[in-house]
Amino acid sequence: MQIRNVLLLAALVAACKDSTTAPTNNNNSGSGSLRVINANATAVDVLVDGVVLSAAVPVGQTVMLSPSDGQHNLGFRATGSSTTAIIPLKTSLAATRTIAARRAQDGSLAASVLDDTASIVPAGATKVRVLHLATNAGVLQVYRTQPDANVSPLQWQFPFTYQTELTGPGAPFFQSTPGTWEIHVWQTPAAASGWDSAPIKLTIPLGSGEQRTVVITDKAGGGIQAQVIN
Repeated sequence: MQIRNVLLLAALVAACKDSTTAPTNNNNSGSGSLRVINANATAVDVLVDGVVLSAAVPVGQTVMLSPSDGQHNLGFRATGSSTTAIIPLKTSLAATRTIAARRAQDGSLAASVLDDTASIVPAGATKVRVLHLATNAGVLQVYRTQPDANVSPLQWQFPFTYQTELTGPGAPFFQSTPGTWEIHVWQTPAAASGWDSAPIKLTIPLGSGEQRTVVITDKAGGGIQAQVIN
């Protein structure tokens, strides 16, 4: 379920910063039960249960956190801001949750859970979706080849602009058979002719019943980047 228009609160007071309820570590090593992607236009601070665990996370960067199992309050605030956006989240060391800090439709800082999609993949099928969360990139060219289509690259959707709605028709899963998907992403030219020279080329092998989400964000220093999550 996508969480949007999250509650905006005043800066969390120091009395609420009880380290006994906070996760014990944060890292960029790729391990942990909470993956946080900064898809906002500026750096953000990440808080869990009122404690800042990652300060000034740069645009486009992903950090991994390791909360204890159970219910937590995950907070985001633009670095230097006194306003925090908070969402409740249940974590477990058995599974990695993925949350994006991003720009909401009204321009405020918001957060979305990306791994809980409610999308069902039938047996003998695979699914992939692409999310455009690169605030500064404008229109992107995203094309694909998929296991059941022996044709030229297919356009993902047009025009493909920054997405504030991350479920439903605005952010569709496409379905195919088991096998390898190819996803290429570029900014110009505005045609399939950019396929071979695309700066982002992803190969995604999937077995029966599997799905993946491609998340495109801005890259520190300019340009775009992408990562694949479960």
